Amino acid sequence: MMPNTLRTVGLFGLPISDVTMAEAVDHIAEAIETRSSYQIATANLDFARNARKDAFLHQVICDCNMVLPDGAPMLWAARLFRKPLKERVTGVDLVPELARLSAERGYTIFLLGSEGASASRAIAELEAQHPGVRIVGRYHPEKQSLERMDDEEMLRRIHEAKPDILLVAFGNPKQELWIDRNRERLMVPVAIGIGGSLDMIGGTLRRAPKFIQKMQLEWAFRMLQEPGRLFPRYAGDFRALMRHLPIEFMAMWSQPKAAGVWPMDVSFEEGVRVVHMASVLSGAACGSVMAEIRAAIHLGQRVVLDMTLTTRLEADGVGCLLEARRTMIAAHLPLWMGNVSEPVRKVLFAGGLVQHLRLAPTVLDAVRLSGMPERRKRPVSITGLQRLATLLRRRPQVERRKATRPLASGVQDRRGVLTPHVPAAPIPLSEASALARRAFTPHREANFSASGVHLLHMPKPPVAVKDTHDQWKRPSAASGS
Repeated sequence: MMPNTLRTVGLFGLPISDVTMAEAVDHIAEAIETRSSYQIATANLDFARNARKDAFLHQVICDCNMVLPDGAPMLWAARLFRKPLKERVTGVDLVPELARLSAERGYTIFLLGSEGASASRAIAELEAQHPGVRIVGRYHPEKQSLERMDDEEMLRRIHEAKPDILLVAFGNPKQELWIDRNRERLMVPVAIGIGGSLDMIGGTLRRAPKFIQKMQLEWAFRMLQEPGRLFPRYAGDFRALMRHLPIEFMAMWSQPKAAGVWPMDVSFEEGVRVVHMASVLSGAACGSVMAEIRAAIHLGQRVVLDMTLTTRLEADGVGCLLEARRTMIAAHLPLWMGNVSEPVRKVLFAGGLVQHLRLAPTVLDAVRLSGMPERRKRPVSITGLQRLATLLRRRPQVERRKATRPLASGVQDRRGVLTPHVPAAPIPLSEASALARRAFTPHREANFSASGVHLLHMPKPPVAVKDTHDQWKRPSAASGS
């Protein structure tokens, strides 16, 4: 498992790891030492565009242990959402760092893909820069579609070499799909898709000067070298940027501001760890959620996230949910979310994530579903027009159901103090939201489901009425309200 300090930011629906180059290399070294099975992607805008077109590719990238910010648009989007990333970590810079790590610690590297001459020049350059680097094999299979590739021959060569690091240079999305398809059979601690990095290291393509890289205009320098190949690609990437980024920003911006700070809480019952999420999922709250996820994995518990009071989801909160999902899937444990508010649901839908996260109408439904066996299904892609229509569509039937839920007769806190609630008639949603902001109580009511699972729900305030002096007060029991 990665160190607890790894922060993830959700950008274009992808879980981008907020790491420096040194931190990324440390994570890779740790994965080799623990003999884990890590898949790492170096994501740019073209990755995001391909992922939004192919829901299965989107799922594969979300399942990667690290998704490094390779492209400048990732850094731009992070700043737009006020969650800036530490730095850009490109595949071209990562490969020499891995060669240095190999020379220092004796880790072995296998190169899969890239043209034979280009790979030979790249190996010579890496050996010149880092004497002692251990490259134990390379193989360039015949160019053909992913379905027609001879996996058995490639796996045989990899097994004979027994590398610690596998660098796959098939290009996106082919390399990510190939690694995911053979991940359980590779028997390699770390597999990384590096695209055309070897072509640049070997000198087949020129790298942009340092000042152009600092200006984050390396894409323009590359397009001047290969206009026929890169101009159509970058044009498609720009269209995808203009299509997805405004929708995600609109969904994030339209979320209501939190009226109060409601902390996270946890309850346990029947092997289910119910995490009652904070009102705003961002910053320190993300660390608390991941701590609960790790604790649940250690104890082999199922996890349900109670989203009743979560009214705002920031970009790092989206990344937290994706990281929690990936961690639970890797541990073969279910993670469900219950009672997700409409603003938060729109944020998830804008990022194309609703079909990748397990959502239930209520927390009780989430607990029930978490105990049912299910098979991983191939998700279905959703078009941009469908996503925009969903963002603009209101769901009054869901709001009415939430607004007319009867209040409990009382709540009991951990010290055993009972606070009675006055029964009340159903009230409109707008009034219920206003009352929740003005009459918050730190208690939770106890409910029992038909399955016998004891859940602690987020607090529901007593009904308040407005007197002639425009002051809010609790009605007395004699008032009959």
